[in-house]
Amino acid sequence: MYIVPTKSAEHVAKSLLKKGQNVAFTGVNKDGLREFPDGEIYVKVNDVDRLCGERVVVLHCGQPDANGGLMELYSVLEVLNKPVESRHIVGKEYEYSSLKKPASVEVFFLYFPYGMQDKVFETGECNMAESVVRMLTSYYDVSKIYVMDAHFEGGEWTGKYPLVYVKARDAIGDAMHKDGILDAVMVAPDLGAQTRLDISGFSKKRNNSFDVELSGHESIEERVKGKTVVVWDDLIETGGTMCKASESLGKMGAKSVVAAATHGVLLKGIERINGAYSKLYLTNTIDTKYANVDVCGVILEALGR
Repeated sequence: MYIVPTKSAEHVAKSLLKKGQNVAFTGVNKDGLREFPDGEIYVKVNDVDRLCGERVVVLHCGQPDANGGLMELYSVLEVLNKPVESRHIVGKEYEYSSLKKPASVEVFFLYFPYGMQDKVFETGECNMAESVVRMLTSYYDVSKIYVMDAHFEGGEWTGKYPLVYVKARDAIGDAMHKDGILDAVMVAPDLGAQTRLDISGFSKKRNNSFDVELSGHESIEERVKGKTVVVWDDLIETGGTMCKASESLGKMGAKSVVAAATHGVLLKGIERINGAYSKLYLTNTIDTKYANVDVCGVILEALGR
């Protein structure tokens, strides 16, 4: 098995390489860059001939560049679908010959781009999450798609596709246990997180991107009084919901409040939460200086290694 990371996933691929996993990195153009002067994406899969007949897993993260990153992912898959050996003849003349394709191509999303656009909310919109999945399976012939803590898990359209949901929960839990957090009360900041994580918590009304109102306090108040509480969510954007949850739990008499999340999407949100909680456990699915939980073990287990 070979891992082929896009630029956004190289931080995790380097850790996988240290653990003995085969990795084929992407390269740069003659200017030493990964894009052309006009901003178009340049992609070259190094040592593509080594991938012939192999199981290949493309590792991708939908942040920090959701749009350019998606085009890079499509380009990598195009290379793997139609691998070609190029030989320079003279001047601008080249000779090409087809290479054997990988035995299978899978995609592992550390963080899925457009994952929250997973249904049509208003007339004129589209389900962009399904569009990405459909493109991978129908056009690029991707045999399996792994998604780390998918925001759209359980959506009515998802059963049509070879999706594998991977959880970072055990990795975060292990990190907490090492720090002596053994009997904490788990709380979800909203109904969506309750469903995804199968834990109780608050309900939420969002007024705008930064202002939310929480309800449902009576269902958890007795459980959290005098306890260490972990507020657990799949991702951090503005941080508004989790900050409001921390404030509410403090008023309920929680002894201490810890935050845990898989994806740190927006830096400002992460910094807000760092200031509102005694500790933040955040995985390295997205490359950020605040990440303190490694998901390499979770990835290798999901891939069957």
